[in-house]
Amino acid sequence: MRHTGGLGFALALLALSVPVGGTAGAATAEALVDALNAVFGKHKGMRASHAKGLCAEGRWIPTAEARTLSKSPLFAAEAPVIARFSLAGGNPNVSDKSRTPRGLALRIALAGGEEHDFVLLSTPVFQAKDPDTFLGLLRARAPDPATGKPDPEKAKAFMEAHPDTKVFAAYVAKMPITASYATTAYWGVHTFWLVDAKGEKKPVRWSFEPQAGVVGLSEEELKQKGDDFLAAELRERVAKGAAAWTVTLHLGQPGDPLDDPTKTWPEDRPRVTVARLEITEVAKEGEKGACDPLMFAPDKLASGFEPSSDPILNIRTAAYAVSFARRME
Repeated sequence: MRHTGGLGFALALLALSVPVGGTAGAATAEALVDALNAVFGKHKGMRASHAKGLCAEGRWIPTAEARTLSKSPLFAAEAPVIARFSLAGGNPNVSDKSRTPRGLALRIALAGGEEHDFVLLSTPVFQAKDPDTFLGLLRARAPDPATGKPDPEKAKAFMEAHPDTKVFAAYVAKMPITASYATTAYWGVHTFWLVDAKGEKKPVRWSFEPQAGVVGLSEEELKQKGDDFLAAELRERVAKGAAAWTVTLHLGQPGDPLDDPTKTWPEDRPRVTVARLEITEVAKEGEKGACDPLMFAPDKLASGFEPSSDPILNIRTAAYAVSFARRME
C-alpha cells in the first residue's frame, strides 16, 4: 500500500491560525495544539493527541446493501486499509490499563485514486461542543506554573460552567477498560452528509462494532496486565486470524443534532450494515509501520460524502496538520 503525508504538511502551512467561532479570541488550530502540549508535554516526533499508537493493515469489504444507499466508491468494492490504534491524549507513555478512550484511525485506498479517512473514538461523544469550549477545557487542565501540577478545582469549575463537557466525562467513567483493541467498539462522533442513490443528501453517523464482542477487564484481570499489553495482544490475536468489525451507518431524522458532537442520536434511528472491516496484519514490535508518517483527516472523504457544519469536525484536520508539521520537524 502506498500513501504519503505530503498533503498533511501542505495543510499545516495553511492552518497555523485558523479561527473557529467568529468571535474575538476564538480557538485556532495552533492554540489547540499548544494547549494539548501544555497538558501532556511536548514529545518530539509524536502526535499532540493519541501519541501512543500501533499501526496495522487490513481490508474494507462493503455490503451489497451499502450500494443501494449511495454510488460512492467507498461502497463499490473491497479496498485496502491502513489503520492506527491508539490511546487518547498526548502522553506516549500512558498505561494501557488507564481509563483512557481508545482511538481507531483508518485510511481506505479506493479504486480511481480516492481515499476515505475515519478518525474514530471508543466513545460516541466528544469532550466539548465547540473549539472554544474545548480550548478552555484544556487550559483549565494544564499544570499551574507555580506548582507544576493541574488544579482540579479549576477544571471542575470550568465543567460546571460548561455542562456539555460533562457528557464525555460521564461516559468515560462508566466504560469498561477493554481487553483488546479488537474487543472495542468505535464511533464517529460527527455527523456527515451522505449523497444517496437519488442524489439527495441525508445526515449519517458511523459505528464499528467488534465481531468478537465488547470485552472488558475486571480489576483482578487488570492487575495481571502490563502497561503495554494492547499491542502484544493484538499481534497475537491477528496472527491467528483477522480481527473484524461490523460497520454501521446510522441514518438521522429531522430534529437530530447535526453540529454538536456531545449529543448522540436516539437509539431507534434506522441503521444499515454497510461494510466489514478486517485487520489482517499488525506492525511488528520495534517497527513503526505504514501509519506512522500519515496524517489521518476526518474530512478526507470519498465522493458521495460531505462534512457537516460541526465546528469540532471543521477544526480537527487543521489542528492535526499543525501537529503533523511539528512532529516532522
